[in-house]
Amino acid sequence: MGPVSGELHAVSLLGMNRVMKCMVMLPVSKHLIAKVFCNAVLFTTVGFSTSWRLSFEYDLAYDFRNDPFSRIIDLMNFIALITSHVIIVMELVWLKSGDDINSQLEEIRREMNVLLGVQVNLQRVRAYCNAVYASLFIRCLAFGLVTIYANRSLTYYAFYSEIVLLVRFSQFTLFSAVIMVLYQELSPAGESVLAELECSLFELSSVRRSSLEKLAKLQRVHGLLWRAIRCLEHNFQICLITMLLKFFVDTSALPYWIYLSKVQHTGVAVQSYCGIDECVKILEVVVPCWICTRCDVMQRRFRSMFYTLTKDRRNSQLNAALNRLCLQLGQERCQFSAGGLVEISTEMLGKFLFGMISYIVICIQFSLNLTASNSSKVASIPTTNAPL
Repeated sequence: MGPVSGELHAVSLLGMNRVMKCMVMLPVSKHLIAKVFCNAVLFTTVGFSTSWRLSFEYDLAYDFRNDPFSRIIDLMNFIALITSHVIIVMELVWLKSGDDINSQLEEIRREMNVLLGVQVNLQRVRAYCNAVYASLFIRCLAFGLVTIYANRSLTYYAFYSEIVLLVRFSQFTLFSAVIMVLYQELSPAGESVLAELECSLFELSSVRRSSLEKLAKLQRVHGLLWRAIRCLEHNFQICLITMLLKFFVDTSALPYWIYLSKVQHTGVAVQSYCGIDECVKILEVVVPCWICTRCDVMQRRFRSMFYTLTKDRRNSQLNAALNRLCLQLGQERCQFSAGGLVEISTEMLGKFLFGMISYIVICIQFSLNLTASNSSKVASIPTTNAPL
């Protein structure tokens, strides 16, 4: 599929595509050489980070030899980071670049204009997308400044990979925001169709038939929106669940590193880095969860408005059209999922935060028990004051 052109794409995802191409996450063209170049940059970056990380020639915030628990958490974070980076870039370069979603969203905008006479508010789309861009810029800037402030080799190696994760997840947020705007435009269209049906109750049969046909047009537009959501899920099928797992691991481990830094008095810089990183990643998860829940709420309101029509319910054509529409709206729900495993919603966010807090408590408690066990072993070793 060739490059996507359209007003909706220009005010929403065009800037993100340019950012991803500048970061060598997306190839600059569809040619094989451009894709190979992206892969070469990926494996060079990952290979350099891995070789340097496993050399352990840098300062650690914990006792590498005597603290196996912290060592396991540290290496687990690194493996999750590198795995997520590789999956994101490989999926973008070879499998799903997102052009098909852009084409479907542009088609929905045209269908809403042609079939329902609804002009999608591009200024609203631009405002929502600019808010997502501003949030991404502020979070990346804060993360970069705190990385420089911490001034540790251990944080520099992960900076590029962490930004790749933030950019890719923000792309999902942008797609969700565009779909939310389309739902916001669809609800007034449904209300106007219902009002037209009530006003045309005593009109000529041709006028009445034209009003009934708009129900089928609403059904078609909603079907296109539902297919766009499924296409979005397909494009983020692997990387979305991987990034959520990575964020869960990080948000559970970062408070543990703050606790360990305070115990070992390693300095405020490490605590600041972990605190900012924690806030950045929690905010990254909160925004799309709220948007996806908002889309689900609007879809349920859109579905419920057709049950309020009480006039002319003896009309068989009207009943058949309403039954088809309500059946489709009941089956094609506006719910986003990560690979079919986790539904993206505020309910998932609550479970995410509850699980994160639980693992923080478990990690700190395990560390305390391990420290006490090591201290008791050292105290039990007999000491001699004179040579034998």
